[in-house]
Amino acid sequence: MKYVSLLISHLPKQISGRDEPIKQLKTAVSFLQTQDVILMTSAGQTHWDCILTAALNYNIPTHLVIVKPMTISEVSEQFLCGFVKYDIVESQEIRDKFICVNSDFLYPLWLRSGGHLSQIISEFSLQLDSRFDCSSYRFRNSGLKYLLSGVSDEISILPNNYLWHWTRSKHGMWPNETRRNYCNDILNSDSPPRDAISTLKRILIERNIHASKLHIAANTPVTAFTANHPYKSELMFTWRKDCHQMNFEPYGIGIDIEYMIAKGTKKLEYGKYPNWDTMQADNRWKNENEWRYRGNFLLDNECLKKMIVVVRKHQEVEQIQKVFNGKIVVYEKNQ
Repeated sequence: MKYVSLLISHLPKQISGRDEPIKQLKTAVSFLQTQDVILMTSAGQTHWDCILTAALNYNIPTHLVIVKPMTISEVSEQFLCGFVKYDIVESQEIRDKFICVNSDFLYPLWLRSGGHLSQIISEFSLQLDSRFDCSSYRFRNSGLKYLLSGVSDEISILPNNYLWHWTRSKHGMWPNETRRNYCNDILNSDSPPRDAISTLKRILIERNIHASKLHIAANTPVTAFTANHPYKSELMFTWRKDCHQMNFEPYGIGIDIEYMIAKGTKKLEYGKYPNWDTMQADNRWKNENEWRYRGNFLLDNECLKKMIVVVRKHQEVEQIQKVFNGKIVVYEKNQ
């Protein structure tokens, strides 16, 4: 059997099935399904994960080349599959060269000019089949950055005795999600699949806000809330250029503060010994009026009865009504 590889350079953080490289990927694996070939590919980065997922969906036999410290058992667990053969190498550079040089046919899908894969192809004068090549494609603005047109009147009359958890569009997988599930959503979506409203819906379906340990003392997972009234939270919904994402977005839930305190939620204290509910004195973040709950926050029946859900636009209310039958309010003022 002939060995072939599909080649995609590093992809932007927000992609979907509408993007031409993903369309060509699906066309290419459909073609390879009719050929007597083994696909040499990899895993561990979104571009390779998408190729592997598409190949597995079309039952194409695969030879996997992975980079330490990733293991074959980890890949098998993430993609729920086995492989014809596998190799483990020391670096991404060695992996890419190994795949290109040891394939009988290379099918470029989307390669950056002067990028690592392009350099390997040029260095070894490798033969290409360019029938699926769309390297001239330029990715669209993801729409992650936006300005609000104003705050609606229904936001201004929300109660003052609530804590609020705001979410945002996410780069990459959700917590506890497999790579194959994430890539399948990319392959079959019309817009980046991990946007803020999708994350909010996931919270409501699972009845669980997943904790984060990023920048928390001793890497203790916590769930963060703010006591700031939503009407005064517009300044939090700003673009963070350093992270290429919004700081927060007007998608979230509000829960009665007395209930939260009874559950063990604590107001963040500043200037004390670092712990999960403290932070060193830093005026940059004090305006967020943060509260924290240690671990994941589960939305039990009592919580759901008192909970308020916020979405950005009126046309999004119906989506949330399918998974939540309580109070839903719209944040953005009609233009």
